[in-house]
Amino acid sequence: MKMDRKTKSKKLKKTTNKNKNKNIPAKKRSIPKIKFCMISYEGNKDFAKLTQKTLKKEWGYSSTIYLGYKIDRDKYTHTNVIFEGIKDKMLSSMVKHNGPIYYIEDDIRFLEDPLKIPRKDVVWSVYRNGNLGNQERTDVVPVGLKPNKKPHDVITGSQAIYFSTKAVKALKKHMLGRKRSIQIDSYFSEFIRQNPQLTFQQMVPSMGYEETHESLIDKNRDLK
Repeated sequence: MKMDRKTKSKKLKKTTNKNKNKNIPAKKRSIPKIKFCMISYEGNKDFAKLTQKTLKKEWGYSSTIYLGYKIDRDKYTHTNVIFEGIKDKMLSSMVKHNGPIYYIEDDIRFLEDPLKIPRKDVVWSVYRNGNLGNQERTDVVPVGLKPNKKPHDVITGSQAIYFSTKAVKALKKHMLGRKRSIQIDSYFSEFIRQNPQLTFQQMVPSMGYEETHESLIDKNRDLK
């Protein structure tokens, strides 16, 4: 839920605003039973609803909002608040759906059809930086997708991630089995690393960005 970033998001929007109403493809890719699940919290519900409407208007996809927790700097902190919200408020519905899940955060804006992704168990489609390798990717465009500094083998920013039905079941077992909650992008990176039986792809470049706003989870977070 963060872009450094007013400038970056404005530039991205300038290149897409003219064609916003033309983005819905004539024939969308069909992924049976796909469900978009958005994590938010009560204090940011209005902004989440705007994101929900934008996703429907620009790309034709409906989504369900799940209200998690707000930072109270006691039980819920910047480190654990999203993890705990997903675990307590969203995870059971993801599993009960018994189909693929597209996890999204409440400030996501897609620059292309979210379902134009490869057939993998996990597809990390929107993020800020980093990769799950230990060296710079020079085989991609734009050239030079750098990993985060060691030992942090993580992707930073979990704005949008696709999970197959198989991956959702694995996620439930893994998340409920973790004794301590951590930052959600670090957690999802760990989940992927520790489940090599799942096929995975990180989209390069990222398929979207975070819409700049004053986050009520952390007021300093999105306006830096």
